[in-house]
Amino acid sequence: MQVSSKAYVGFVAGFKVWGVAVLSALLIAVCTGARAQEGATMPDRLRLGVVVAADEGARDRVEPFRLALEEIADLPVDLFLMETLADAAEALAAGRIDYARLSPSAYAAVHQLCACIEPLVTAGPDDFPARFYAILVARRGAEKLSLTELQGKRLAVGSSHAVTGYRVPLANLAADGINARTHFSALVEVKDPVEGLRAVLDGRVDAALAWSTLAGEAKNGYTAGTLNDYYVSGGGGFKDLEIVWRSPPIPYSAHSLRKDLPDELKRRIRAGLMDLRREAPDAYLAIEPDLPGGFEPVVHADYRPVLRTYEDQYAALLDPTGR
Repeated sequence: MQVSSKAYVGFVAGFKVWGVAVLSALLIAVCTGARAQEGATMPDRLRLGVVVAADEGARDRVEPFRLALEEIADLPVDLFLMETLADAAEALAAGRIDYARLSPSAYAAVHQLCACIEPLVTAGPDDFPARFYAILVARRGAEKLSLTELQGKRLAVGSSHAVTGYRVPLANLAADGINARTHFSALVEVKDPVEGLRAVLDGRVDAALAWSTLAGEAKNGYTAGTLNDYYVSGGGGFKDLEIVWRSPPIPYSAHSLRKDLPDELKRRIRAGLMDLRREAPDAYLAIEPDLPGGFEPVVHADYRPVLRTYEDQYAALLDPTGR
């Protein structure tokens, strides 16, 4: 199944807007001490937190998932509605809820604060692997370009809060041995990733940061992402663009539980979620309306590309002031 590019864009934009701010909000939270997992007592109830923003009908919309989760966990499930991802992340860290669907950046922020949660599954937009990539794009040359050949050139980037347009690529380029601030002659902020591609083609910059599923047909800009957006828009020069670098794959979401819950319960919930799209599609779509491709299992290491953006060794690099 393939969903529209607009749905992908809405999803990615949704977790970009608060990426850095959430950690500051979380600093007021106090993480409760974790119990040993082995032999942990089964709780009487499971507390589910769901981010609803301004959705006034959210409680009714989410009800099929809450009921399915009760059956999977074999426990009563209490629903807590949260206005923002930052609220859900803080509630998890403080032990006020047990389960939440987080963005990759929110998962990394909670782990940085208290390392008190673990991911069970991620959702995908279609039948391809449920991952996407930060990418670096340049104008195609006679031979394939390398990062070395882009040294001293101008790089288009997003705002300092953008996950795939700034934070993830800069941190992961650094992990690959490339300090973007010294490797490139200038980091040029553009209003959005598509504008970055236009800037490459009209010569304002030499390369740009973007994102892509890297799944499906390359000639169409893949199933979704910045290249696909530009291709669908009918922009000229699409065939003159090439991907020079890609980050490690990034899961779309992180359905996460607190670590202090019993391992038996975690295994039960993961297994039930894996079957949810097939067994109860209405319940699945109640929690993942924009990612209808089903759940895949994940582990902590799958979020490494985003976890890096919260590590001290990359703090100065990601600071837009360069301090």
